[in-house]
Amino acid sequence: MPPRPKLLVNALSVTNTSGHHVLLGHLQQIISHLHDRLRLVVVARDDLAGLRAALSTQVDWAIAPTATRRWWWRAVWERLHLPRLAYHHGADAYFTPSGMAAAGLSIPQIVFCQNPWALVPAARRRRDAGKAWLQRRAYRRAMRVAAVMVFNSCYMQEVYRANAGFREQRGMVVYQAANDATHAHAAMAQLPRKPHQILCVSAMAPHKNAETLVRAFQLVRTTIPAARLVLAGGWPDAAYERKISRLIATLGLCDAVEFAGFVSRERLEQLYAESRVFCLMSRCESFGIPAIEAQLFGTPVVSSTVCAIPEICGSGGKFCDPDDVSAVAAALRQLLQDDTEWQRLATAARTNARQYTWEACSAPLVDLLRTFCAAPATAMSPPAKG
Repeated sequence: MPPRPKLLVNALSVTNTSGHHVLLGHLQQIISHLHDRLRLVVVARDDLAGLRAALSTQVDWAIAPTATRRWWWRAVWERLHLPRLAYHHGADAYFTPSGMAAAGLSIPQIVFCQNPWALVPAARRRRDAGKAWLQRRAYRRAMRVAAVMVFNSCYMQEVYRANAGFREQRGMVVYQAANDATHAHAAMAQLPRKPHQILCVSAMAPHKNAETLVRAFQLVRTTIPAARLVLAGGWPDAAYERKISRLIATLGLCDAVEFAGFVSRERLEQLYAESRVFCLMSRCESFGIPAIEAQLFGTPVVSSTVCAIPEICGSGGKFCDPDDVSAVAAALRQLLQDDTEWQRLATAARTNARQYTWEACSAPLVDLLRTFCAAPATAMSPPAKG
């Protein structure tokens, strides 16, 4: 029996919960369906303990220094070590969720794109202009050299194409999913709704546009005084958290807004189940897992028109210009007051979200690799020294 081809998977760009969720979900499906045809070699760090524990002995591991958590050290380390690592392990292809192709590899590269940060001006700070420029340049190079570009939404595919000024050689859209446990818990949830509670779940960076939500919430309170807003998730920018706190105080909303911060998985699912509406007015979102999770629990979504969430959430939500405070307030007010409209969207939300399972969403990627296994790339030559 011929040896199984090897796929070198570079996990070093995974630095947050969302990235871990996406990579692990896809890799588990690849292993489940192709374990007898394909061997994975995963490049990781010690701090990616969750990924390492979940995959354990199902893959081979190559451990990189912890310093590669910082993007500039990661770029240097990859340039120096990835070609030799690929040769040492006899890799036949390379997969990265970074959105950028690796330099010095002569094997086919599958580049998974899920981070629009550098491509959307509203998502980045002025002090990060240099890093963003380098990333946009790297994204354009990936569009030229990758064997396959994989995008986590049609929205993401379009922003990559706009940045490059041309189409990729071969591209495909592979959606993300909610975990099987979340699907199961949502199907069994029977918590009573809090009829006036609005929920926002996200890492509250400035581009998440909490200002619009807070101002819209203030308008909602003029006609629905019992309305409450729960903000769940961390605040990576302390200055932005202070700004939103001051806005809430200025608008007289301190008693009506809860800063829940990081919450346990159990508490998060409770919030999804008991809230009347989920709202995230982000200016930059390549997918929107919290929105899908909220929909699984039958919670309609109100979100922004300028990101991927309308594509992902479909008919189970209402979508507004992220700068139109009055429109956002009107959408929230309708879903808090109109039981018929709420029930219609809640039903549509559940129907929409149930399609986002890992089995279904990873299928195009699994099929791509199954085809690759049938005709793997020729083993590459060792990289030149010096």
